[in-house]
Amino acid sequence: MKFDSIIVGGGIAGLICGIRCAAAGLKCTIISSGMSALHFASGSIDLLGRSPNGDIIYDPFSQLPTFIDQYPQHPYAKCGETVIAESLSFFTREIEEQSLQLCHNEQNNHFHLTTFGTLTPTYLSQQSVYSPELDRAFTESRKMALLDFEGFRDFHIPLVKANLPQHTLFKNREIITGTVPLTPLIESLKNPHEFRSIDISRMFETEKHLLQIAKSIDQLAGDGEIVGLPACVGFIKHNEVYSRLQKLTGRLIYEIPTLPPSILGMRLDHHLKSRFSELGGVFIAGDKVIGGKIQSGRLSEIYTQNHESTPLQADAFVLASGSFFSGGLISEFSGMKEPVFDLALSYEKDRKDWAADQFFQAESHPYLEFGVKTNEQLNPFDSSGQPIDNLYCAGALLAGYNPIREGSGGGVAISTGYYAAENIIKANAPIGAERHD
Repeated sequence: MKFDSIIVGGGIAGLICGIRCAAAGLKCTIISSGMSALHFASGSIDLLGRSPNGDIIYDPFSQLPTFIDQYPQHPYAKCGETVIAESLSFFTREIEEQSLQLCHNEQNNHFHLTTFGTLTPTYLSQQSVYSPELDRAFTESRKMALLDFEGFRDFHIPLVKANLPQHTLFKNREIITGTVPLTPLIESLKNPHEFRSIDISRMFETEKHLLQIAKSIDQLAGDGEIVGLPACVGFIKHNEVYSRLQKLTGRLIYEIPTLPPSILGMRLDHHLKSRFSELGGVFIAGDKVIGGKIQSGRLSEIYTQNHESTPLQADAFVLASGSFFSGGLISEFSGMKEPVFDLALSYEKDRKDWAADQFFQAESHPYLEFGVKTNEQLNPFDSSGQPIDNLYCAGALLAGYNPIREGSGGGVAISTGYYAAENIIKANAPIGAERHD
């Protein structure tokens, strides 16, 4: 099988790369071995949340030039400010084509509440997490209801409520708590304690359940004008359910990320895949790339577990297989490796330099900065140090950045995925193909 571009990895970097390629008229496929990290993510997109000394960054775009000068090997430095801005605009537009609204605070970061009751800076969030309306309400309203669901184990009100007063926004705010009953709604043999976020989100998408849940929320919230709920307010039909719930309760609904599986992240995953398919992209799920043929500095074909005897060929390839969590990088006693093409890596050779002394150390762990080395166009190097000029790398497997310390994970994934696609389009777009910029 022959394609214009083949992308290895179905996470946010791979998907945005695939959408950009497909939108430009390229015949594109994404090969994904399993569930992406989006199922475990907050569902918000971080751009640059903290400075190198740990200070919160409120205006990331104004800080990017200095940051890029300070870290010339950072993925942001290779993409450049223009590409970063373009990629985020493109990402927002393509998601909205699937009717999932993303909001930002002009050029500034906003804060979203975590499942532990802490606040963290981010750049883009779904409308149920941040919107101008919610922003005004949090400034003007003094009462908030914080509710969970009967038996739900992936969200803990006592933990959230204990941490909230540490933040100015919640310091003097009255918080009403309660639990929405689910037992009357259960029509199966399932116990509420077995319910995960996806089960509850499906209940929200059933009209009679939505009416009963809304009634319970109305009773439990008292005179709270904002209602904080675990992020379960619909999955496929989120917009419709969210709007309906606010009308039924007469309150603003604020979604808080839960422990995995994350409905907020799963929404992004679903809508990005839908957009890719809508543009004509081919998504191959449940297969794993196990190697490829590299000759004279070019990758000509790859092999997968399910099609080992049938190579997949393309003019260009993108490796967006993730970091250690997704198996894109592998740690061994003797060192580290990239398992598909044995690409050159940047990492400390002494294992004692891989991790910080404390798990929750503010500076985070050094291993998060390890990864594949690339040139300025995101082409990696083979084991002998030669660049592979039609292979690009994007997302979490890249070296030179720390997504936890910087608060930059989503921004790096989107900008490098987009930048890889732009480089492919310039080299491989069919003559006369329509460009959807």
